[in-house]
Amino acid sequence: MLYLSSLQKKVEVLSNLRYNGAIECCRENRISDAINLLNEALKLNKKNISARNLLGLCFYQIGRVAEALINWVISYKYKITDNIAIDYIAELESDRKSKDLYQAIGKYNEALDFAKKGNTDMAILNLKKAIDLNKNFIDAMNLLSLCYAEKGREVEAFKMAEKVLKIDTTNSIAIKYYNLFKPEKKLFFKPKIKDSKTKGRRNNTVSYFVSGFVISSVLIGCMGLPTVIKTFKRDYTKLENEYNILKSSMESEIGKKDETIGRLSEENENLRSRLYTVDSQELQQRIRLLTDIQNYYNEGSIDEAAEKLISLSTAGFNQDVLNKYSQLCKNVLPAAASEYFSLGTKASKNGNYESAKNYFNKAIKCTNEGDEVRYSSMYQLGKIADEQGDKASALNYFKTVAQKHPVESIKKEAQEYVDNAS
Repeated sequence: MLYLSSLQKKVEVLSNLRYNGAIECCRENRISDAINLLNEALKLNKKNISARNLLGLCFYQIGRVAEALINWVISYKYKITDNIAIDYIAELESDRKSKDLYQAIGKYNEALDFAKKGNTDMAILNLKKAIDLNKNFIDAMNLLSLCYAEKGREVEAFKMAEKVLKIDTTNSIAIKYYNLFKPEKKLFFKPKIKDSKTKGRRNNTVSYFVSGFVISSVLIGCMGLPTVIKTFKRDYTKLENEYNILKSSMESEIGKKDETIGRLSEENENLRSRLYTVDSQELQQRIRLLTDIQNYYNEGSIDEAAEKLISLSTAGFNQDVLNKYSQLCKNVLPAAASEYFSLGTKASKNGNYESAKNYFNKAIKCTNEGDEVRYSSMYQLGKIADEQGDKASALNYFKTVAQKHPVESIKKEAQEYVDNAS
């Protein structure tokens, strides 16, 4: 049993090492590398919540909204409390632009269908719309780069690949297109730079040059022309082969993307129903948590009740549940604020300033504008900051207290501090 516990810890350490590596990749915009590391981390430990949430953020960064959402939902399923995934889900669902993000996937699907049928112009049109709806939709950008190349618009193909690499510097498809469509690779014939002096000299001797040119032409026609034609044909064949390879590569890429988007489309179709089920279960859990909070409060665990109440999201609550939530706030939070203030005052008197600051900040979280405990906590935080030599923080606290504390004597004392500091 001890051996299994030790092995599990080693696996968790390896998973966390890959997660840490992914964070470094994200800082350098190496999103594809980060995704690979995070997938490895989750293979080692599927309950690595931090890795799961970061993977969702990486997918969101490159425009794969559905995959981002799936990872956050899975994350929340593994860990319901103290999990930022629920904030990501709520923010995405409440964002006015979330509809655009889903529409972008539809436009991408349409573009793939057009590309598969050889209608590249319509594919380009739909891909542009998809990118307008989702600025970071890398899959759409890569396919657009491919479609531009199919139309012979290689400069635009290169620019699109360049745009992808600004978002994800390690995207393998964009790297391939970037190298393939580099402008310098297309300069098969370099223009000759003309010397102005030579040009002037040639203008003065044009009659002699014409006669020389005629003789040279005859010589080339008799001796050098077969070689020139042979060389041209070889170059042409090479270019034609390169084009055919490129075209085959494009068709292969479109085929792969068609398979990928087919899979994603199927996932997207199931995603709504899955999310509905998960969201419904999650909503019921949050509603049940209100009963738990009431029980904590009744049992005297005010601290526990307050922390759960403050962190609880009310998204999706109907009016009856919101009324219950509001009543709990009225009962629990003032009692918690008073308790935190008392504990903070005691810790401050004993010189335990860090603990005192923690309690006073908690008291502030439990109060609203106009509550005496709120500004009394700020007053105490100002005194601690002054004692610790943090004059700037102390001044900010005392300014607020001088303006808003309901007790005149404390208000006056705070104003004196502000005046002396000015």
